[in-house]
Amino acid sequence: MKTKEKVFLKLSNDLLFKEAFAHPDNRDILIYFLSCFTDFTKEYLESVDIKVEYESVLAKTKSNDRSVRGDVIVKFDGHIINLEAYSSFDRNSFDKSMYYIMRIFSTRTNRGKKSYKKLEKVIQINIVDDVTPKDLIEKMVENTMSVKDAKNNEIYSNIFQIKYYRLDILKKMIYDKNNLKQRWLKFICAKTAEERKQIAKGDALLMKFDNWCEEYVNDEQTKKIFADWADYVAENKGIRKGALEKTYEIAKNMLNLNIAKKDIAKATGLSMKEIQSLA
Repeated sequence: MKTKEKVFLKLSNDLLFKEAFAHPDNRDILIYFLSCFTDFTKEYLESVDIKVEYESVLAKTKSNDRSVRGDVIVKFDGHIINLEAYSSFDRNSFDKSMYYIMRIFSTRTNRGKKSYKKLEKVIQINIVDDVTPKDLIEKMVENTMSVKDAKNNEIYSNIFQIKYYRLDILKKMIYDKNNLKQRWLKFICAKTAEERKQIAKGDALLMKFDNWCEEYVNDEQTKKIFADWADYVAENKGIRKGALEKTYEIAKNMLNLNIAKKDIAKATGLSMKEIQSLA
């Protein structure tokens, strides 16, 4: 009797990423991840009451019906961490991630003059792949953004951070398995079950997480919902691609009319580099 072939999904799949890190069974995994990607120690995170906000699309009739604006929102001891994953990251993705962090930051405290003295620390961690255009984020594996004033001085740097981790850049680098961040990112973007197991080997929690992901995606009901989600994502990518192509066409027409590139950038939202390439 033949056994059914197992399904493999990369953890960089945005749906699996959310389901895996938000699942109650994986709190120890979430703590391990946060201790590697933030300044919070594993011991500290284990000592606080961690609450996770996440609306699973697997439990919804409409996959785009959402009220929690963020993928996975983790709250503890006056801190908020928003985890986001993008299997392909473009201008629309960048705008969405900025909207999420600004919305979270703007509602981080209760109303009243005194409450503003106790602002919660907000960190957004974005795991991104296939960045388009390539210069949308600096070409480094780890990028950190914060609020700056007109003189380029950082403000709110201790309570407001946006972190981007580029998988597409990491893939081109020599992998250092002793670097925990790199190990985690390699684990997330592993292309095969064998590769992921090899990366996890020797790390008890990563091995446990690998087994959980494998069992989870091979559940028959989960497989069907993941397939439906993949169709939904593919359809929306097609819509966004069509909109971008239309924007390029408009920009070309404006160039033909000898309209200044800076004015085209303002009108279309394209970068000067993108407009120059069209020219």
